[in-house]
Amino acid sequence: MYQYIKKLNSIGFFDIKPGLERITSVLDYLGNPQNKINYVLIAGTNGKGSVATILSNILIANGHKTGLYTSPHLISVIERIKINNNDIPEEKLNEKLGIIFDACEKTGTELSYFELVTASAFLYFSEEKIDIGVLEVGMGGRWDATNVVNPFVSVITNISIDHTEHLGETTQLIAKEKAEIIKKNVPVVCGSTGDESKIFVDKSQEKNSELYLLNRDFNFKKTESGAFNYSGIDRELDNLTTNLAGHHQKVNSTLALAVSELLSERYGIGVDFNSISSPLNSVQKNGKFEIVGVNPTVILDGAHNTGSAEALVETLGEFCKNQKFVFILSMLKEKEHVSFISKIAEKARKIVITKIPNERGAETKLISEISREHLSDVETIEDYKEAFDYVKTLNKPVCVTGSIYLVGLIKEYLKN
Repeated sequence: MYQYIKKLNSIGFFDIKPGLERITSVLDYLGNPQNKINYVLIAGTNGKGSVATILSNILIANGHKTGLYTSPHLISVIERIKINNNDIPEEKLNEKLGIIFDACEKTGTELSYFELVTASAFLYFSEEKIDIGVLEVGMGGRWDATNVVNPFVSVITNISIDHTEHLGETTQLIAKEKAEIIKKNVPVVCGSTGDESKIFVDKSQEKNSELYLLNRDFNFKKTESGAFNYSGIDRELDNLTTNLAGHHQKVNSTLALAVSELLSERYGIGVDFNSISSPLNSVQKNGKFEIVGVNPTVILDGAHNTGSAEALVETLGEFCKNQKFVFILSMLKEKEHVSFISKIAEKARKIVITKIPNERGAETKLISEISREHLSDVETIEDYKEAFDYVKTLNKPVCVTGSIYLVGLIKEYLKN
Protein backbone atom coordinates (compact mmCIF):
# COMPACT_ATOMS: atom_id res chain seq x y z
CA MET A 1 0.00 0.00 0.00
CA TYR A 2 1.28 3.46 -0.86
CA GLN A 3 2.00 5.31 2.38
CA TYR A 4 0.11 8.54 1.63
CA ILE A 5 -2.95 6.76 0.26
CA LYS A 6 -2.85 4.67 3.43
CA LYS A 7 -2.64 7.88 5.46
CA LEU A 8 -5.60 9.30 3.50
CA ASN A 9 -7.65 6.18 4.20
CA SER A 10 -6.97 6.55 7.94
CA ILE A 11 -8.82 9.89 7.90
CA GLY A 12 -12.56 9.97 8.53
CA PHE A 13 -14.11 9.40 5.11
CA PHE A 14 -17.31 11.22 6.04
CA ASP A 15 -15.88 14.01 8.17
CA ILE A 16 -17.18 17.31 6.81
CA LYS A 17 -15.54 20.62 7.68
CA PRO A 18 -17.38 23.68 6.33
CA GLY A 19 -15.22 26.55 5.15
CA LEU A 20 -12.71 27.26 2.38
CA GLU A 21 -9.93 28.79 4.47
CA ARG A 22 -8.08 25.48 5.00
CA ILE A 23 -7.89 24.38 1.36
CA THR A 24 -7.20 27.98 0.29
CA SER A 25 -4.23 28.11 2.66
CA VAL A 26 -2.75 24.88 1.29
CA LEU A 27 -3.36 25.81 -2.35
CA ASP A 28 -1.78 29.24 -1.79
CA TYR A 29 1.33 27.51 -0.43
CA LEU A 30 1.41 25.30 -3.55
CA GLY A 31 1.18 28.24 -5.95
CA ASN A 32 -2.58 27.95 -6.59
CA PRO A 33 -2.59 25.12 -9.14
CA GLN A 34 -6.39 25.43 -9.44
CA ASN A 35 -5.92 28.81 -11.16
CA LYS A 36 -3.72 27.38 -13.93
CA ILE A 37 -6.55 25.36 -15.54
CA ASN A 38 -9.96 26.38 -16.88
CA TYR A 39 -12.87 24.53 -15.28
CA VAL A 40 -16.59 23.87 -15.47
CA LEU A 41 -18.09 23.61 -11.96
CA ILE A 42 -21.23 21.49 -11.50
CA ALA A 43 -23.49 21.50 -8.42
CA GLY A 44 -26.98 20.10 -7.77
CA THR A 45 -28.79 17.49 -5.73
CA ASN A 46 -29.05 14.77 -8.39
CA GLY A 47 -27.46 14.31 -11.78
CA LYS A 48 -24.34 16.41 -11.29
CA GLY A 49 -22.05 13.40 -11.67
CA SER A 50 -23.84 12.35 -14.85
CA VAL A 51 -23.69 15.86 -16.34
CA ALA A 52 -19.98 16.02 -15.50
CA THR A 53 -19.28 12.64 -17.09
CA ILE A 54 -21.33 13.39 -20.22
CA LEU A 55 -19.66 16.78 -20.68
CA SER A 56 -16.23 15.23 -20.17
CA ASN A 57 -17.03 12.62 -22.83
CA ILE A 58 -18.06 15.34 -25.30
CA LEU A 59 -14.83 17.28 -24.71
CA ILE A 60 -12.64 14.18 -24.99
CA ALA A 61 -14.34 13.16 -28.26
CA ASN A 62 -13.45 16.58 -29.65
CA GLY A 63 -9.74 16.19 -28.92
CA HIS A 64 -9.48 18.15 -25.68
CA LYS A 65 -7.32 16.75 -22.90
CA THR A 66 -10.00 16.71 -20.22
CA GLY A 67 -9.79 16.28 -16.46
CA LEU A 68 -12.80 14.93 -14.58
CA TYR A 69 -13.26 15.11 -10.82
CA THR A 70 -16.25 13.33 -9.25
CA SER A 71 -17.24 11.83 -5.92
CA PRO A 72 -17.76 9.54 -4.16
CA HIS A 73 -15.95 6.54 -5.64
CA LEU A 74 -17.36 3.04 -5.99
CA ILE A 75 -14.30 0.84 -5.37
CA SER A 76 -11.11 2.92 -5.29
CA VAL A 77 -10.35 6.58 -4.63
CA ILE A 78 -8.43 6.76 -7.92
CA GLU A 79 -11.80 6.70 -9.74
CA ARG A 80 -12.44 10.27 -8.55
CA ILE A 81 -9.66 11.82 -10.64
CA LYS A 82 -9.48 11.08 -14.36
CA ILE A 83 -7.83 12.44 -17.47
CA ASN A 84 -9.48 11.40 -20.73
CA ASN A 85 -11.47 8.75 -18.80
CA ASN A 86 -8.31 7.16 -17.35
CA ASP A 87 -8.09 6.98 -13.54
CA ILE A 88 -5.11 8.66 -11.93
CA PRO A 89 -2.43 5.97 -11.37
CA GLU A 90 -2.05 5.01 -7.71
CA GLU A 91 1.58 6.06 -7.67
CA LYS A 92 0.62 9.50 -9.02
CA LEU A 93 -2.11 9.98 -6.43
CA ASN A 94 0.28 8.86 -3.69
CA GLU A 95 2.85 11.37 -4.97
CA LYS A 96 0.34 14.25 -5.04
CA LEU A 97 -0.98 13.36 -1.58
CA GLY A 98 2.59 13.42 -0.27
CA ILE A 99 2.97 16.97 -1.56
CA ILE A 100 -0.39 17.97 -0.05
CA PHE A 101 0.39 16.44 3.36
CA ASP A 102 3.74 18.27 3.37
CA ALA A 103 1.96 21.54 2.54
CA CYS A 104 -0.48 20.88 5.39
CA GLU A 105 2.42 20.43 7.79
CA LYS A 106 4.20 23.58 6.57
CA THR A 107 1.03 25.68 6.86
CA GLY A 108 -0.27 24.10 10.07
CA THR A 109 -3.44 23.01 8.28
CA GLU A 110 -5.51 19.87 8.71
CA LEU A 111 -7.59 18.98 5.64
CA SER A 112 -10.55 16.61 5.47
CA TYR A 113 -10.55 13.51 3.24
CA PHE A 114 -12.48 15.35 0.52
CA GLU A 115 -10.24 18.42 0.71
CA LEU A 116 -7.10 16.28 0.41
CA VAL A 117 -8.38 14.49 -2.70
CA THR A 118 -9.64 17.76 -4.22
CA ALA A 119 -6.28 19.45 -3.71
CA SER A 120 -4.56 16.40 -5.25
CA ALA A 121 -6.82 16.69 -8.29
CA PHE A 122 -5.94 20.36 -8.77
CA LEU A 123 -2.24 19.53 -8.52
CA TYR A 124 -2.48 16.59 -10.93
CA PHE A 125 -4.52 18.46 -13.53
CA SER A 126 -2.15 21.42 -13.40
CA GLU A 127 1.00 19.32 -13.73
CA GLU A 128 -0.50 17.25 -16.57
CA LYS A 129 -1.45 20.48 -18.37
CA ILE A 130 -4.98 19.45 -19.25
CA ASP A 131 -6.96 21.68 -21.64
CA ILE A 132 -10.03 21.88 -19.45
CA GLY A 133 -11.34 20.32 -16.23
CA VAL A 134 -14.86 19.31 -15.20
CA LEU A 135 -15.51 19.41 -11.45
CA GLU A 136 -18.44 17.87 -9.60
CA VAL A 137 -19.22 19.69 -6.37
CA GLY A 138 -19.15 17.25 -3.45
CA MET A 139 -21.99 18.73 -1.39
CA GLY A 140 -23.84 22.02 -1.45
CA GLY A 141 -21.67 24.67 -3.04
CA ARG A 142 -20.83 27.54 -0.71
CA TRP A 143 -18.26 25.70 1.41
CA ASP A 144 -17.35 22.87 -0.96
CA ALA A 145 -13.62 22.55 -1.64
CA THR A 146 -14.20 22.70 -5.40
CA ASN A 147 -15.64 26.20 -5.04
CA VAL A 148 -12.19 27.79 -4.92
CA VAL A 149 -12.09 27.91 -8.74
CA ASN A 150 -13.38 30.69 -10.97
CA PRO A 151 -14.91 28.55 -13.73
CA PHE A 152 -15.71 29.15 -17.39
CA VAL A 153 -19.29 27.99 -16.68
CA SER A 154 -21.19 27.25 -13.47
CA VAL A 155 -23.85 24.53 -13.63
CA ILE A 156 -26.69 23.71 -11.23
CA THR A 157 -28.59 20.54 -12.14
CA ASN A 158 -31.62 20.50 -9.83
CA ILE A 159 -32.68 20.88 -6.22
CA SER A 160 -34.32 18.34 -3.93
CA ILE A 161 -34.05 17.32 -0.29
CA ASP A 162 -30.71 15.78 0.69
CA HIS A 163 -27.90 16.45 3.20
CA THR A 164 -30.38 18.43 5.31
CA GLU A 165 -28.09 18.31 8.35
CA HIS A 166 -25.59 20.48 6.46
CA LEU A 167 -27.63 22.34 3.82
CA GLY A 168 -30.99 22.98 5.47
CA GLU A 169 -34.41 21.39 5.68
CA THR A 170 -36.04 23.09 2.68
CA THR A 171 -35.32 23.29 -1.05
CA GLN A 172 -35.07 27.07 -0.67
CA LEU A 173 -32.24 26.79 1.87
CA ILE A 174 -30.50 24.10 -0.17
CA ALA A 175 -30.77 26.25 -3.32
CA LYS A 176 -29.13 29.18 -1.51
CA GLU A 177 -26.14 27.00 -0.63
CA LYS A 178 -25.76 25.75 -4.21
CA ALA A 179 -26.25 29.24 -5.68
CA GLU A 180 -22.93 30.24 -4.11
CA ILE A 181 -21.04 28.61 -6.99
CA ILE A 182 -22.36 31.44 -9.21
CA LYS A 183 -19.45 33.80 -9.79
CA LYS A 184 -19.22 37.34 -11.14
CA ASN A 185 -19.57 37.53 -14.95
CA VAL A 186 -19.52 33.71 -15.28
CA PRO A 187 -22.40 32.20 -17.29
CA VAL A 188 -24.71 29.78 -15.49
CA VAL A 189 -26.56 26.75 -16.90
CA CYS A 190 -29.41 25.69 -14.63
CA GLY A 191 -31.69 22.64 -14.75
CA SER A 192 -33.79 23.62 -11.74
CA THR A 193 -37.38 24.27 -12.79
CA GLY A 194 -39.05 24.52 -9.37
CA ASP A 195 -39.91 27.57 -7.29
CA GLU A 196 -36.31 27.72 -6.05
CA SER A 197 -35.12 28.69 -9.55
CA LYS A 198 -35.90 32.31 -8.57
CA ILE A 199 -32.95 32.08 -6.17
CA PHE A 200 -30.67 31.35 -9.11
CA VAL A 201 -32.23 34.15 -11.15
CA ASP A 202 -31.61 36.63 -8.34
CA LYS A 203 -28.06 35.42 -7.64
CA SER A 204 -27.16 35.58 -11.34
CA GLN A 205 -28.44 39.16 -11.55
CA GLU A 206 -26.47 40.06 -8.42
CA LYS A 207 -23.30 38.62 -9.98
CA ASN A 208 -23.99 40.06 -13.46
CA SER A 209 -23.88 36.51 -14.82
CA GLU A 210 -25.92 35.33 -17.79
CA LEU A 211 -28.35 32.61 -16.73
CA TYR A 212 -29.53 29.88 -19.12
CA LEU A 213 -32.56 28.06 -17.68
CA LEU A 214 -33.87 24.67 -18.78
CA ASN A 215 -37.29 24.99 -20.46
CA ARG A 216 -36.76 28.75 -20.89
CA ASP A 217 -33.51 29.14 -22.82
CA PHE A 218 -32.95 25.54 -23.94
CA ASN A 219 -34.91 22.29 -23.79
CA PHE A 220 -35.47 18.88 -25.34
CA LYS A 221 -38.35 16.76 -26.57
CA LYS A 222 -38.50 12.98 -26.70
CA THR A 223 -39.35 11.39 -30.03
CA GLU A 224 -41.53 8.34 -30.61
CA SER A 225 -38.42 6.28 -31.32
CA GLY A 226 -36.99 7.02 -27.86
CA ALA A 227 -34.46 9.55 -29.14
CA PHE A 228 -34.66 13.26 -28.30
CA ASN A 229 -34.45 16.58 -30.09
CA TYR A 230 -32.37 19.32 -28.53
CA SER A 231 -33.45 22.93 -28.87
CA GLY A 232 -30.46 24.80 -27.57
CA ILE A 233 -29.16 28.26 -26.88
CA ASP A 234 -28.14 28.70 -30.52
CA ARG A 235 -28.48 25.21 -32.02
CA GLU A 236 -31.13 22.67 -32.97
CA LEU A 237 -30.03 19.02 -32.90
CA ASP A 238 -32.39 16.20 -33.85
CA ASN A 239 -32.61 12.46 -33.20
CA LEU A 240 -29.99 12.34 -30.46
CA THR A 241 -29.53 9.18 -28.41
CA THR A 242 -27.64 8.29 -25.26
CA ASN A 243 -26.52 5.01 -23.71
CA LEU A 244 -27.73 6.22 -20.29
CA ALA A 245 -31.25 5.00 -19.54
CA GLY A 246 -34.12 7.15 -18.32
CA HIS A 247 -35.81 10.48 -18.90
CA HIS A 248 -33.54 12.14 -16.33
CA GLN A 249 -30.47 11.24 -18.38
CA LYS A 250 -31.93 13.07 -21.36
CA VAL A 251 -32.24 16.08 -19.05
CA ASN A 252 -28.61 15.61 -17.98
CA SER A 253 -27.47 15.26 -21.60
CA THR A 254 -29.37 18.45 -22.45
CA LEU A 255 -27.57 20.36 -19.69
CA ALA A 256 -24.21 19.05 -20.93
CA LEU A 257 -25.07 20.13 -24.48
CA ALA A 258 -25.97 23.66 -23.30
CA VAL A 259 -22.61 23.90 -21.49
CA SER A 260 -20.87 22.61 -24.64
CA GLU A 261 -22.49 25.39 -26.65
CA LEU A 262 -21.17 28.03 -24.25
CA LEU A 263 -17.68 26.53 -24.19
CA SER A 264 -17.62 26.44 -27.98
CA GLU A 265 -19.13 29.84 -28.76
CA ARG A 266 -17.78 31.89 -25.85
CA TYR A 267 -14.39 30.31 -25.20
CA GLY A 268 -13.48 28.74 -28.54
CA ILE A 269 -13.32 25.19 -27.17
CA GLY A 270 -14.21 23.37 -30.35
CA VAL A 271 -17.14 20.94 -30.36
CA ASP A 272 -18.40 19.17 -33.49
CA PHE A 273 -22.14 19.12 -32.90
CA ASN A 274 -22.71 17.13 -36.11
CA SER A 275 -21.18 14.04 -34.49
CA ILE A 276 -22.39 14.66 -30.94
CA SER A 277 -24.25 11.34 -30.65
CA SER A 278 -20.97 9.42 -30.50
CA PRO A 279 -19.84 10.77 -27.10
CA LEU A 280 -23.44 10.71 -25.81
CA ASN A 281 -23.57 6.98 -26.51
CA SER A 282 -20.28 5.99 -24.87
CA VAL A 283 -20.62 7.40 -21.35
CA GLN A 284 -19.20 5.30 -18.51
CA LYS A 285 -22.18 4.24 -16.37
CA ASN A 286 -20.44 3.57 -13.03
CA GLY A 287 -23.43 2.63 -10.91
CA LYS A 288 -25.93 4.74 -12.85
CA PHE A 289 -28.57 2.20 -13.95
CA GLU A 290 -25.65 -0.10 -14.74
CA ILE A 291 -26.75 -3.50 -16.02
CA VAL A 292 -24.33 -6.14 -14.77
CA GLY A 293 -26.41 -9.27 -15.40
CA VAL A 294 -29.00 -10.64 -17.82
CA ASN A 295 -31.42 -13.56 -17.50
CA PRO A 296 -32.23 -12.46 -14.88
CA THR A 297 -31.52 -8.75 -15.13
CA VAL A 298 -29.23 -7.31 -12.44
CA ILE A 299 -29.07 -3.53 -12.19
CA LEU A 300 -26.83 -1.39 -9.97
CA ASP A 301 -28.11 2.13 -9.31
CA GLY A 302 -26.76 4.51 -6.69
CA ALA A 303 -30.09 6.25 -6.03
CA HIS A 304 -30.09 7.44 -2.41
CA ASN A 305 -32.67 10.21 -2.03
CA THR A 306 -36.29 10.79 -3.00
CA GLY A 307 -35.53 12.52 -6.29
CA SER A 308 -33.20 9.77 -7.48
CA ALA A 309 -35.66 7.08 -6.29
CA GLU A 310 -38.33 8.66 -8.50
CA ALA A 311 -35.93 8.66 -11.46
CA LEU A 312 -35.00 5.03 -10.80
CA VAL A 313 -38.61 3.84 -10.63
CA GLU A 314 -39.48 5.76 -13.80
CA THR A 315 -36.49 4.25 -15.62
CA LEU A 316 -37.32 0.72 -14.43
CA GLY A 317 -40.82 1.26 -15.79
CA GLU A 318 -39.46 2.32 -19.18
CA PHE A 319 -36.87 -0.45 -19.26
CA CYS A 320 -38.86 -3.39 -17.95
CA LYS A 321 -42.50 -2.33 -18.50
CA ASN A 322 -44.64 -4.12 -15.88
CA GLN A 323 -41.87 -6.27 -14.40
CA LYS A 324 -41.26 -6.05 -10.66
CA PHE A 325 -37.86 -6.37 -9.02
CA VAL A 326 -36.19 -7.87 -6.00
CA PHE A 327 -34.43 -4.89 -4.38
CA ILE A 328 -31.29 -5.23 -2.30
CA LEU A 329 -31.38 -2.16 -0.10
CA SER A 330 -29.13 -0.38 2.35
CA MET A 331 -29.18 3.29 3.29
CA LEU A 332 -27.21 5.81 5.31
CA LYS A 333 -28.64 7.01 8.63
CA GLU A 334 -29.34 10.58 7.57
CA LYS A 335 -31.29 9.85 4.38
CA GLU A 336 -35.05 10.21 3.78
CA HIS A 337 -35.83 6.54 4.44
CA VAL A 338 -39.64 6.65 4.32
CA SER A 339 -40.03 8.59 1.08
CA PHE A 340 -37.26 6.60 -0.64
CA ILE A 341 -38.64 3.19 0.35
CA SER A 342 -42.26 4.11 -0.40
CA LYS A 343 -41.18 5.06 -3.91
CA ILE A 344 -39.15 1.95 -4.78
CA ALA A 345 -41.87 -0.26 -3.28
CA GLU A 346 -43.93 0.63 -6.35
CA LYS A 347 -41.61 -1.59 -8.44
CA ALA A 348 -40.75 -4.18 -5.77
CA ARG A 349 -41.85 -7.78 -5.50
CA LYS A 350 -39.48 -8.26 -2.56
CA ILE A 351 -37.04 -6.13 -0.58
CA VAL A 352 -33.92 -7.63 0.95
CA ILE A 353 -32.38 -5.36 3.58
CA THR A 354 -28.63 -5.57 4.08
CA LYS A 355 -25.94 -3.56 5.85
CA ILE A 356 -22.94 -1.66 4.60
CA PRO A 357 -19.91 -1.97 6.91
CA ASN A 358 -19.90 1.73 7.70
CA GLU A 359 -20.61 3.76 10.83
CA ARG A 360 -23.08 5.88 8.86
CA GLY A 361 -25.12 2.89 7.72
CA ALA A 362 -28.73 2.84 8.97
CA GLU A 363 -29.75 -0.07 11.19
CA THR A 364 -31.28 -2.91 9.21
CA LYS A 365 -34.09 -3.19 11.78
CA LEU A 366 -35.20 0.38 11.08
CA ILE A 367 -35.08 -0.03 7.28
CA SER A 368 -36.91 -3.35 7.58
CA GLU A 369 -39.70 -1.83 9.70
CA ILE A 370 -40.22 0.99 7.21
CA SER A 371 -40.14 -1.43 4.27
CA ARG A 372 -42.82 -3.65 5.87
CA GLU A 373 -45.16 -0.67 5.95
CA HIS A 374 -45.04 -0.62 2.14
CA LEU A 375 -44.50 -4.25 1.16
CA SER A 376 -45.25 -7.60 2.80
CA ASP A 377 -42.31 -9.56 1.39
CA VAL A 378 -39.31 -8.12 3.25
CA GLU A 379 -36.25 -10.03 4.43
CA THR A 380 -33.06 -9.03 6.23
CA ILE A 381 -29.63 -10.52 5.44
CA GLU A 382 -26.97 -8.51 7.24
CA ASP A 383 -24.01 -9.58 5.09
CA TYR A 384 -24.25 -7.88 1.70
CA LYS A 385 -22.43 -10.72 -0.09
CA GLU A 386 -24.83 -13.30 1.32
CA ALA A 387 -27.75 -11.04 0.42
CA PHE A 388 -26.58 -10.76 -3.18
CA ASP A 389 -25.91 -14.50 -3.50
CA TYR A 390 -29.37 -15.20 -2.09
CA VAL A 391 -31.32 -12.95 -4.46
CA LYS A 392 -29.51 -14.46 -7.44
CA THR A 393 -31.02 -17.85 -6.48
CA LEU A 394 -34.54 -16.39 -6.80
CA ASN A 395 -34.07 -16.08 -10.56
CA LYS A 396 -35.94 -12.76 -10.64
CA PRO A 397 -34.85 -9.30 -11.85
CA VAL A 398 -32.65 -7.63 -9.21
CA CYS A 399 -31.87 -3.99 -8.43
CA VAL A 400 -29.18 -2.98 -5.92
CA THR A 401 -29.83 0.55 -4.63
CA GLY A 402 -30.21 2.91 -1.66
CA SER A 403 -26.54 3.81 -1.27
CA ILE A 404 -23.66 4.42 -3.64
CA TYR A 405 -21.50 2.62 -1.07
CA LEU A 406 -23.59 -0.56 -1.32
CA VAL A 407 -23.40 -0.36 -5.12
CA GLY A 408 -19.62 -0.07 -4.87
CA LEU A 409 -19.36 -3.06 -2.54
CA ILE A 410 -21.46 -5.24 -4.86
CA LYS A 411 -19.51 -4.02 -7.88
CA GLU A 412 -16.25 -4.98 -6.16
CA TYR A 413 -17.74 -8.36 -5.13
CA LEU A 414 -18.68 -9.06 -8.75
CA LYS A 415 -15.25 -7.95 -9.94
CA ASN A 416 -13.49 -10.32 -7.56
